[in-house]
Amino acid sequence: MITVPTLPAVAEALEEARRQGVARALSAAVLRGGVLVHHGCHGELAAGAPGPLAPTDLFDVASLTKVLCTTTLCAQAVSEGALELDAPLSRWLPGFAAGGKGEVTVRQLLAHSSGLPWWRPYHELAASEPEPSRRRATVVARLLAEPLEAPPATRCVYSDPGFMALGLGLEAALGGSLAALFEARVAAPLGLRDTLFVDALDPASLERAAGRHFAPTRREGQRGLRQGSVDDDNAWALGGVAGHAGLFSTALDVAALGQAWLDALDGRASPVPAAAALRFAARDTAPGSSRALGWDVRSAEGSSLGDRLGRGPRGALGHLGFTGCSLWLDLDAGLVAVLLTNHVHPAGSDRARIGALRRRFHDAVAEELR
Repeated sequence: MITVPTLPAVAEALEEARRQGVARALSAAVLRGGVLVHHGCHGELAAGAPGPLAPTDLFDVASLTKVLCTTTLCAQAVSEGALELDAPLSRWLPGFAAGGKGEVTVRQLLAHSSGLPWWRPYHELAASEPEPSRRRATVVARLLAEPLEAPPATRCVYSDPGFMALGLGLEAALGGSLAALFEARVAAPLGLRDTLFVDALDPASLERAAGRHFAPTRREGQRGLRQGSVDDDNAWALGGVAGHAGLFSTALDVAALGQAWLDALDGRASPVPAAAALRFAARDTAPGSSRALGWDVRSAEGSSLGDRLGRGPRGALGHLGFTGCSLWLDLDAGLVAVLLTNHVHPAGSDRARIGALRRRFHDAVAEELR
């Protein structure tokens, strides 16, 4: 019989969140020094589903896609010379030059300092298209035409369109779909069997997804309940595969990918190139930025990382996902902390409640591992 490591205070924090209705499904994994010190699942896959949540049940990790997939592939591409951080993305994606974006660099897109808006409802333009390929073409055309709101490098505004563009640029630079690139370059080398896109344009992807169990997210609009279909509407309109959202995963797989970044930053063998990882972990210089390249860094106050982690000289790297997920790396402690939930099911996000849970979770990890 395999014994699953458990940190009691962490388990209690998540069980209390389940009882209070913060999320119906929650899973967490914590690694220290590359060793699993906590793994737990709480709640149920869906109302009426037989049995409790299982370790292989998949969560929509939303914007964690930005670091797990897009930032990781960008680090590889930069290391190989297939992309250059300070070159304009339009070198690889010529259509991106429209709307005054011709000089927007890969670095600025990764750092959310491109001058692009934080969000646009591109999916509304494509909602009437019955075919996934036509929906995708409609969204891509509108994204490429999107004008800047501000000159590049003059502000830091979190931008989904920026990472959507990075996803398209990676496909052009590395030659392949984002889903295929992620599988070949990241998932396969790390042995991630439970991390995948559900690609509406790929029958094989849909067939693989049909045999999996997914935690539901929102019930909203004409799409109804999102379960096994990406929650993010713009990612859905792109076919389910995008640079900003679309991945489904488990706590253990997300932790393994976080560990790959820690290994690279500490000079150990990793699919993430070490030299690129160090460049990507450096805080960006755009005015008002609390970001590195792709990653968030610990803010001074009110961080989702809580009050105790990431306080050392090297700090922390992390990211959040709208569905109720988070990944944080404490670089001094060699710690990976993953929290996955379907907090938005069924009616959307209560930012105060999920924020409080994230802080409590990380503080409980710190207390147990002090």
